[in-house]
Amino acid sequence: MSTAEQTMRAAQFLGPNRLEIRTVALPSIAEGEALVAIEACGFCGSDLSIVAGTHPRARAPLTVGHELAGHIVKINDANSSLSVGDHVTVFPLISCGSCYACTHGHSHVCRQLRLFGFDTDGGMAQFVKLPASALIRLPEEMPYETGALIEPLAVAIHGVARVSLVDRRLAVVLGAGPIGLLTALVARARGVPDILVADVLPDRLELAEKLGLHAMPSGDPLRAEVMRRSENNGADVVYECTGHPSAAREMTALVRSRGTIVNIGVFKAPVEIDLQAVNFKEIDIIGSRVYERRDFEEAIRLAAKLPLALLITRTFPLSQAAYALQQFREGRVCKALILPQQDVA
Repeated sequence: MSTAEQTMRAAQFLGPNRLEIRTVALPSIAEGEALVAIEACGFCGSDLSIVAGTHPRARAPLTVGHELAGHIVKINDANSSLSVGDHVTVFPLISCGSCYACTHGHSHVCRQLRLFGFDTDGGMAQFVKLPASALIRLPEEMPYETGALIEPLAVAIHGVARVSLVDRRLAVVLGAGPIGLLTALVARARGVPDILVADVLPDRLELAEKLGLHAMPSGDPLRAEVMRRSENNGADVVYECTGHPSAAREMTALVRSRGTIVNIGVFKAPVEIDLQAVNFKEIDIIGSRVYERRDFEEAIRLAAKLPLALLITRTFPLSQAAYALQQFREGRVCKALILPQQDVA
């Protein structure tokens, strides 16, 4: 094998605000592992914190990326039902297996939860080695770009499922980023008849409308519309998908008495919440973190029924990963995908 065949290109976090394309060694796989050629890989808000150098666990050098789709080129696991050529995504959670959450069937909230792309190399590269047990087969007819959206779709599916939707007629989704839009689409697919999506960015509100969702600016206009639609009671359920302090203050004002707030967005620091409203209205606030494997399986089943292609604002070759991340950080794209098999010279 030539030297060129033993190397690959990868988008690596090298220190605060340094995401660079590097030539690195092609991974060799051990027993129980597979080598996957990555066809599409997405960014999320957590990737922003990694590259900014503020993520508490990520250490340079690190190949980022946990929203991925590709095909297996090598596999070394006699017990796996997967084989070379299979289209796959990755269930990126790495749990300890011994804490209370892990031993009680909730390993997705493991006390020491880690992820591929955060704590060990991820998939924003031409190839990645992964445990075969972490791979989930995708339908061959599913575009790789859609396959890279299975992970964020699973986030939305898990969040929506955190509360019963029986008699929930009005839902508010705070945030029209990828997770907010996917949450609204899942809630609609689950039968919620009236959904309002709010954001401060006009482009994202426009995209929500293209998806057939009712979108409007956050703040006073949103509150007035929620009250108009609910006979001044408030929304039955509010999905917080921004992780922004302003949404933490807004959500308790939007939900009705004995309504439910589902916190899907990840706040980067403690925020102010109106606990008096929580008392007076007996509001339920429910946390939602990542997903379970069954959420991935449901996401694969549901993906073909949703207009996911509209969420992908732009695709970029691997050589433009830093530029794509900048566009995402500045809100110029909703969902940016890196296609590592394109020209990376």
